[in-house]
Amino acid sequence: MQVELLTAAAEDGARVSYADVGTGRPVVFVGGFGEDASSAYRLIETLSPSFRVVTFEHRGYGKSELTADACVQRSARDLRNLIETLDLQDVALVGYSMGGSVAFSYVEQFGVERLNRLVLADTAPKLINENGWNLGLWQGRYTRADFDRDLETIVDNPSLFHLSFYARAATKTLYDADVSGLFPPNDDQEGWTGYVAKLTNLRESFVKRIFAYRMTDEQKACERRYWETMTGGDWLNILPKISVPTLCLYADPGSFYYYATAEYMAEQIPNAETSAIPNASHCCLKENLDDFASKIGDFCLRTL
Repeated sequence: MQVELLTAAAEDGARVSYADVGTGRPVVFVGGFGEDASSAYRLIETLSPSFRVVTFEHRGYGKSELTADACVQRSARDLRNLIETLDLQDVALVGYSMGGSVAFSYVEQFGVERLNRLVLADTAPKLINENGWNLGLWQGRYTRADFDRDLETIVDNPSLFHLSFYARAATKTLYDADVSGLFPPNDDQEGWTGYVAKLTNLRESFVKRIFAYRMTDEQKACERRYWETMTGGDWLNILPKISVPTLCLYADPGSFYYYATAEYMAEQIPNAETSAIPNASHCCLKENLDDFASKIGDFCLRTL
């Protein structure tokens, strides 16, 4: 599908790229870490015959301007600015992965202003597992030490970071399985390259080209801020403040998260329910688009 990208001026004058396709009830999709608008094109194509589908590119990604304050909280402000600029009312907000963090930050900063319902898709209100919380990233296995290491690797070796990020995201795992020997050592770039090659059925030489990240210092700093503000965020106290009907979608069996994370959010949000995307990893938007889209569409059209 050919999607025209438009440009809106943010509150600080920065250029934010967005797409606006279809008519009807507005569905605003907020994508994940490292993604530009193209990651949502198939979803837009599926939903736009029934809805007005809007998405935008986080600062520093796609055609959106890179600014020194790009982060989850800034994306939430850009989201609010875009909703106001387009004068959208009764929005169904869909936050996938880091987009869920942006949705939490939106509620934290602006409440549920202009929202009619919310979809939290394979995301968590806190990613680091610590102090009794074990429903975060890597199905409860991601630690503060992992977080500190990742903040360094994003800057020092972005290719290694993205190789391991993709490998873990795309590998379906059971939350209670022993995965200690499943993945290569954290600093083994050749090992991660070989792992991704087997996972994708691609030649290692091709995988190396795909993940040959050549980033400026500004781009590295931007990615680090997104990772720091997403993965270091804690929105557990925001859940009870979400006063619109909410659907907590989760990939099953998953890879980054699992059913218990969605169930916890549904228990804490006053009017929420859960639903599974079957036979999927965190890459559920690509692996099972039809189910992903149909669950969002049904939820948005249903009388609640």
